[in-house]
Amino acid sequence: MDVPAQVDVEAEIIRLSGLAEKVTTALAKRAAECARKDAAYRSAHAHAILKSEGTVAERDARAALATEDEYLERKLAEASLDAAKEAGRNYRAQLDGLRSINANLRGAILHSEGVGS
Repeated sequence: MDVPAQVDVEAEIIRLSGLAEKVTTALAKRAAECARKDAAYRSAHAHAILKSEGTVAERDARAALATEDEYLERKLAEASLDAAKEAGRNYRAQLDGLRSINANLRGAILHSEGVGS
């Protein structure tokens, strides 16, 4: 098994940290978009219910049909937000693993140099 060089591990930590920062920015944008889509759907749905006649169930059904595009947009925005959250969690997990590897390499280097003996 090839042991990675400490400089390579550190470079990967820096690369992943940059990607995690980008995901954080994307997450903020997607969260705002998700909120806008949710507000648009709720507003359209409420208007559709108020315009409908019939029983409560009939009014709900008509409102659901009248706002299906807004509902789809809302669900797609939620999915995009969830994907960004998952990407952030993945980068964090990878960074945690690399930090452990880096600490082990640093310990091995110091031990091989006689530091701490």
